[in-house]
Amino acid sequence: MKGPPLPLVEELSRLGYALMRLLLTRAKEVFAQEGLSLLQAEVLRLVKEGVSAPSRLAEHLEVQPSQVSHLLVSLEEAGLLGRHPDPEDRRRVLLRLTEKGEAVERRLQEAWLRAYGQHLARLEAGELLLFRDLLRKLTGVERG
Repeated sequence: MKGPPLPLVEELSRLGYALMRLLLTRAKEVFAQEGLSLLQAEVLRLVKEGVSAPSRLAEHLEVQPSQVSHLLVSLEEAGLLGRHPDPEDRRRVLLRLTEKGEAVERRLQEAWLRAYGQHLARLEAGELLLFRDLLRKLTGVERG
């Protein structure tokens, strides 16, 4: 199967990168309002979603375990996260959000959705649905 013409691929590549940078910059601004870095906010989100082992966090974040350790220390010191012994293997620890961490993660999620929604508001209703469908197709992600 022949792909799209190279000039179109180049333009889409530039536009995709520009959108990614725009959203990344906006996310950093949103998370900084809570005093958190992008990675710290992502740790909170992942732990909220059930990623409870530090080694799994490193995999998800695509960083070295030592970087995860620094992130966890900073989040613990802020009272957002706790480490607890794994009941099945006491040599391992499991991560859990504290009440404060859950509240902060919820505020981060709400703030991010508002910010992203502002960008999406540039599209009309039909364009939003088409954009969703195209993203699903390009990412291979089924209905969520």
